[in-house]
Amino acid sequence: MNWISTSKKGEFLKWFLDHHQLKNKEARRLIEYIQKNHHILKNLSFTDTVHPKERTISVSSISSDESGFHFYTNGLKTEDVSRAFGSLMSNPADKVHLILHYFGKHSDHRYTQLVETHRIHSIKQYEQSEKDAKATDLVVEIALLKSQINKALDDRNEELFHELVKKLKKYQK
Repeated sequence: MNWISTSKKGEFLKWFLDHHQLKNKEARRLIEYIQKNHHILKNLSFTDTVHPKERTISVSSISSDESGFHFYTNGLKTEDVSRAFGSLMSNPADKVHLILHYFGKHSDHRYTQLVETHRIHSIKQYEQSEKDAKATDLVVEIALLKSQINKALDDRNEELFHELVKKLKKYQK
């Protein structure tokens, strides 16, 4: 599920490189390479967690306490930027995760709107609220029917009572 446009990803990477000095100078070239290749950007996901079994690149600015560069693939971890370059060049259509470490990233709206975990969490939260709203509507509808059934009993309206009981049974199924 890729909801962020390649141009938005590319613009963010350009902003990141323009505003942050990286601990690993080769990592800068790698990000520039990613930024300039549409097919890699298309399959790029920003994340905050390492996916050790999948291709994950972790890059840090000098303002971060994190290591300058890590590349994870197939359960292996390396600090060799050339291995990441080789993987991107030989498999440009495969998914790649990118973790960026820099001061203030968690309060930076440009970054947080790109991070996959936040988007997925928001989607799940929306879906859950929709389910909750439907369940609440059902509870309210049942309560209303029960109230109408009681009124039909009080009014000794047998025809309306049977009609409302049928509706109630349908809702309770």
